[in-house]
Amino acid sequence: MTAVLHVISDRLRNRRPIEDVLAASLQGGADCVQIREKRAPASDTLALALDLLHIIAEFSLKGQVLVNDRLDVAMAADIHGVHLAAKSLPVAVAHDLRRRFSWPGVIGCSVHGLDEAMDAQRAGADYVTFGHVFPSLSHTDREPQGLAALRRVVENLSIPVIAIGGIDSSNVGSVLETRCSGVAVIGAVIDADNPLQATRDLKYVMSKSSCEPRLSFPNLRD
Repeated sequence: MTAVLHVISDRLRNRRPIEDVLAASLQGGADCVQIREKRAPASDTLALALDLLHIIAEFSLKGQVLVNDRLDVAMAADIHGVHLAAKSLPVAVAHDLRRRFSWPGVIGCSVHGLDEAMDAQRAGADYVTFGHVFPSLSHTDREPQGLAALRRVVENLSIPVIAIGGIDSSNVGSVLETRCSGVAVIGAVIDADNPLQATRDLKYVMSKSSCEPRLSFPNLRD
């Protein structure tokens, strides 16, 4: 069992076209790429999701595609999952819609504390993303949670926990020592001069960890 790497887009920080960065991440070995397009029209997000699915198929890659917030886009593109945030549809509603429409994608949820994580689990989330663990440019308004808080969430949940926030190759080893199921990064890849090599380097460091995840990330569709 190995920890997974999620790469999340942020169009405001991308140095190059978002499509190129996410495609490079997939080719570099990212297990999941998450399209986070808070201001883009649904049609643009849908087109990007379909383009990434095409790249995965064309190059026989193992990576998966998630979309942030837009359950409608995730279902329309029939991608691998949706990731929900505080202002998204409630997890319970998404869980019910998945059942009603027989959509096989996974449902993830961002949380910032153990109580939130437990609520997400009870509502039907397949995994949670917990953070931010270290200081992060994406969340300059809040203090980082730290490794002890991450470990507490990992140890108390029965669904996988993905760590996020200020994680890069210099500290990912200590993050994996909490036995989380994986890490999600933004700046460590999209701020890099070479996103493909940055993804490869991060995956390499992760592969050297002697700590096995407490739970494996959900088995997504081929």
